Amino acid sequence: MICTKFSLDFKEGSLETKGWPLAISKAALNAYTRILAKKYPSFCINALCPGYVKTDINCNTGFLTPDEGAEAAVRLALLPDGSPSGHFFFRSEEKPF
Repeated sequence: MICTKFSLDFKEGSLETKGWPLAISKAALNAYTRILAKKYPSFCINALCPGYVKTDINCNTGFLTPDEGAEAAVRLALLPDGSPSGHFFFRSEEKPF
């Protein structure tokens, strides 16, 4: 179904307006996270969405300060050995892909 929708949007020339570049890049990032985690089992490799952080890219319209956005990244970077690897986190919560 997703491939059919992509094909239709491609034929209409509406990939960018319908958000496909962002969606596909995020799917690729999640897939690569799993691939790397499997390839390097002694490393802890995860994907993270820090939330909507105020940055220059979004004209500072985010809800979180940069410090708040960094909290989850620092927490994941400091996980002890044996922690989850190959997972996706939204802020501090593990989420399904």
